[in-house]
Amino acid sequence: MSYEYKAVGGPEKGRRKRGAKSRSDRVAAALEDILAREAVEGWEYLRTDLIPVEERRGWLGRSQEIHRAVLVFRRQIAQSLEIEAKLEEHRSNRRAAAVAATVSATEIERPAEPDTKRDSVETIRAAPPRLSAVDSPGKGSENEGGGPRLVAD
Repeated sequence: MSYEYKAVGGPEKGRRKRGAKSRSDRVAAALEDILAREAVEGWEYLRTDLIPVEERRGWLGRSQEIHRAVLVFRRQIAQSLEIEAKLEEHRSNRRAAAVAATVSATEIERPAEPDTKRDSVETIRAAPPRLSAVDSPGKGSENEGGGPRLVAD
């Protein structure tokens, strides 16, 4: 059998959990979370390694060697392809469900409300005003020059 491997950084800090009183209990709770998360994706815990890493403290601080925990997981390659296919199928089903929910929400018919603006516009279109020519007196009116002007009935 052939395997693929994955390395995940160990927890730096503990996680608060009911019943976890000491620091080691909190770190163990954080470690359990990592193990459970990787197991869902089909990864099998293999081992934990301590890797020496050189780090600097501050801007001008000298470097020192610190050991970091790395958790190593593995899974069979054939199994990984099957799991990836199932995950992709699950993701596409979720996307399709989300799109269907959005479409069905937009297709909901609302009860027809009377459109007062539209009704009044149609009334105006249906009966256009009639204009007639009226003689107006020459002075003191809007039509200063006198003569006929258009008035709506």
